[in-house]
Amino acid sequence: MSNNAATSTGTDTLRHLPENIWISLLFRALPALAGALVITFTQDHNARFGFAVFGAVVLWSGIIVGFEGIGVKGHPARVYVLIRSLLNVLAGGFSLFMATGGHDWATAQSFIITVASWGIATGIIELLAAFMSRKHAMYSSEILIAGALTTLLGVIVAFVPPELNDQYGGIEQIEGSLTADVQSIGFVGAYFAILGVLLVIEAISLRAALRRRAQEGAKEGAAA
Repeated sequence: MSNNAATSTGTDTLRHLPENIWISLLFRALPALAGALVITFTQDHNARFGFAVFGAVVLWSGIIVGFEGIGVKGHPARVYVLIRSLLNVLAGGFSLFMATGGHDWATAQSFIITVASWGIATGIIELLAAFMSRKHAMYSSEILIAGALTTLLGVIVAFVPPELNDQYGGIEQIEGSLTADVQSIGFVGAYFAILGVLLVIEAISLRAALRRRAQEGAKEGAAA
């Protein structure tokens, strides 16, 4: 394939992609990275803490995704984005409720069920969105990777035994234990970190590609 043909193909995959869609990817990275930092630098990983961080990040992300679905004209996967937004808002609101006091429902088992259910359902929606927007190669690749990552989180967390409580000791004989709360929240923190970095990279790459598209369009207009 010639260079001109390759350039034309690359431009076609972005031709009908909205200019400002990369901004949504960047804004979605912020809560994920913030959640990863909070989990990393907090020692007390109990179910109530997990619900609080997970709920805040997912709710924030759901609101951003909702604005993306409504505000971005010509969105290639609008219906799926709005469904994902609704799932995030419901899961985030439920998790924040579970994080509040006044009840004893915030257990390791309920946290595992919540994260696993959200991860599998949201991941499947993202994979479907990637399939429907596959003609926009760069944008669909981001959704595909994010969907696979989210589904993987749901599956991994689903296999964390709620009764897990393994005692351990280090070189200095510092006592501790690996519990279901610690492991499941650790998986969520790792997911937030990877997803946040991925979204930042994709946003920067997509912005650069859209700029190239605009420059090529300007050159074609000038030549005509």
